[in-house]
Amino acid sequence: MERVTQPTLDVLEALLGAEGFELHGWAIIKSTQRSGPTVYKILERLAGGGLLTERWEELGEQDNRPRRRFYKLTPNGVARARQVLRERRPEQWREATA
Repeated sequence: MERVTQPTLDVLEALLGAEGFELHGWAIIKSTQRSGPTVYKILERLAGGGLLTERWEELGEQDNRPRRRFYKLTPNGVARARQVLRERRPEQWREATA
């Protein structure tokens, strides 16, 4: 992970907080209180680095809304996110990962 900004740390926290479940982009935006373009750029960077998986949801014929894209940390992404958060936000992550 080359660039680790405060918004990146917020996104990593949101993804780790999902405890292995997928989150869609809007949920991450709400959780982090960051702008959509900021969050999606971070998600793109994490996915490009192999730390995140992404998939589009399947909609039925009755669904009358846009598809959502779901995101989940890979096992390597979980380990790297925990490491980065312990280094950058030790006051919050010391107890959470002990």
